[in-house]
Amino acid sequence: MARGLAAVLVGVAWSALGYGLFLSPSNQRAWDDLDAGGRFGANLAVYLPYLALAIPVTIVVLLGLLPRPAALSPLGCAAAGVAVFAAWVATQDYLFDPQPQLVASVVCCFVADVAAGAALLTAWGLGVLVAGAGGATGDRRAGV
Repeated sequence: MARGLAAVLVGVAWSALGYGLFLSPSNQRAWDDLDAGGRFGANLAVYLPYLALAIPVTIVVLLGLLPRPAALSPLGCAAAGVAVFAAWVATQDYLFDPQPQLVASVVCCFVADVAAGAALLTAWGLGVLVAGAGGATGDRRAGV
């Protein structure tokens, strides 16, 4: 259950960042004030990598929602990747004028990602407890 919650929270974090980048209201005048190089740089540095990483993040989230026991490392890597990418977006301060709600989306992304990390640690801890309770049989069917 904690693994599924972590998967949902990683998906929420990625979606919040996507909302801030693509769907939040934008200030067209601020976009017009950017020179052509700034827009092209934003497309190459932020928007294109987001779209490229959306497929692997979606696959990992969907696999994390499956009701079978699975390793937690793909979800942990996805959560770490989302956090690193959100930090990268936060350093691109020229995007905050054209996308005024991007700051709130980045903060929401970080909060959901920290919660996903806590859920992953809980899932790992429950897996260790269940594996320890399985004794010599090594029963690891904890659902984490």
